[in-house]
Amino acid sequence: MNHERYFEFINLYIDNQLGDRESAELFAHLGTCEACREFMKATMRVRSYIAGQELAEVPSALDYRVLASVRREAAAVREKKSWFAPVWFTRISIPLPAAASIIFLAIVGSLLFSPLLSQQPPQRVEIPAPLVSKLPPSLQNSFGLNK
Repeated sequence: MNHERYFEFINLYIDNQLGDRESAELFAHLGTCEACREFMKATMRVRSYIAGQELAEVPSALDYRVLASVRREAAAVREKKSWFAPVWFTRISIPLPAAASIIFLAIVGSLLFSPLLSQQPPQRVEIPAPLVSKLPPSLQNSFGLNK
């Protein structure tokens, strides 16, 4: 059984943020589930313990120091603006096997594509005359085979 949903309901109930329908569903589930009842009891004990504690005294100067620190950080960000390093100043760290693989692929790729770049014009093939004579005259004219 998935108790996470009911744990969420318990937390919302303790914070007085659970609706009527969800409250009814929660208490119906608590009537049948021991684990959720124990979770509810433990959560209520923690809440009552925290409510019984005294608030800590915080010096008023702490507020000023925190706010001053935030202002200094904001001013530093504004002064810094958007400085960036050009690409040629950027250091790239690539492991040796990866670099070797990249170089290997570049070499193989250049060898594969070099014949495509230096292609010679196609050579004209001569068709034997007995074969040309067997073709219909319309095909001979369209291919320019009749002499």
